[in-house]
This record gives sequence, C-alpha cells and structure tokens, in this order.
Amino acid sequence: MKNNKTREILFHIKDALRTTREIFDILPTYREMRRRVMGYMEIPKFDHKEWQWQEEQRFYALLSKLRKEGLVQKQRLNKESFWKITKKGLEKLSNISDGKSSLRDKNYSKEKSDNLNLVIFDIPEKLKYKRAWLRKQLKFLGFEMLQKSVWIGKFGIPKELIYDLKDLKMLPYLHIFKIYKKGSLMNIGD
Repeated sequence: MKNNKTREILFHIKDALRTTREIFDILPTYREMRRRVMGYMEIPKFDHKEWQWQEEQRFYALLSKLRKEGLVQKQRLNKESFWKITKKGLEKLSNISDGKSSLRDKNYSKEKSDNLNLVIFDIPEKLKYKRAWLRKQLKFLGFEMLQKSVWIGKFGIPKELIYDLKDLKMLPYLHIFKIYKKGSLMNIGD
C-alpha cells in the first residue's frame, strides 16, 4: 500500500514537472521578459545584401512594367545591353507633370468687363506652387488682391485660363463670382 501511494505521488510530481517545463519552454526567460518590460529590445541586424537584392528586384520589376507598357525597350549593341526610352515613353514623359512643369506663365487675353469678378480659392498647402501660379496669373490679368486667396477685378476670366485650371485639377478649389450690384466694393476696378 505504501508503494502505491509513493508511486502515485511520484506520478503527480512527474506530471507537474512536465507541465512546468512546457510552460517555461513557451514563456521567454526571466531575463528576456525583463528586457521587454524595461524596453531593452535587441536591435535587429540590418542585412545590406538582402536589402540590395530587394531593391534590385523592385528596379527590374519596374523596368518590366515600363517595357510591357511600351515606354522603354531593351537593346543590344556589341554584347552589351541597355535600356532606351521609346517614342511613346517620351510622349508620356512630356505629359507627366507634378503640376510644376505645366505652370508656365501665359499671356491670357485681358478682357474688360462691365461687372466685377470675384475669384476665391482655397488651394491645399501641398499644391502651393499652383496657388502661387494662380496669383501671378490673376495679377497679370489686372485683378487686385483683397486677401491672399480673394481677388477682384473688372476683367473677364479667359476661357484658356479656365481650361488650364481644369487640366491642373484646380477647379475644385476655386470659385468665381460675377458681381452685378456694387456694395462696399464700389471703388475697386474703377
């Protein structure tokens, strides 16, 4: 009987030890837990070769995409190969614009108007170069600044300017009003 009890106790201790060992295998060590809690994480090592390989893969994927779109082509010359931009690629390149290259000063035709025109705009900060361009064009057309984004004048807005504003995707930020009755703005444009 004594043997049975001893065997049963040892069996339970063995199970408890196995469970404890499994718990410690799952949990990080005390030192690792302390480091995590205290903020001492190991800095992962930077693998320059892996990074370089990934960058090369992105570059070749981009070249492949451009080739499929017909924007570039690969050519060989004396066992050397090189990439050349196609005519279609040149056209696309000339059309691609972050807005800055197409913001050339233009000589829009000035047209006197019997009524006052009020131009109000709220162009986002990230498009500030477009905002500066618009101010310059309004000044050239003879408009006067009431506030930095509010301009008034006895001049019409040329259709070419409207088309350019549409191409530059600026119309959502712009409002143009025609004022038929003068109020406190009587002296402007006279």
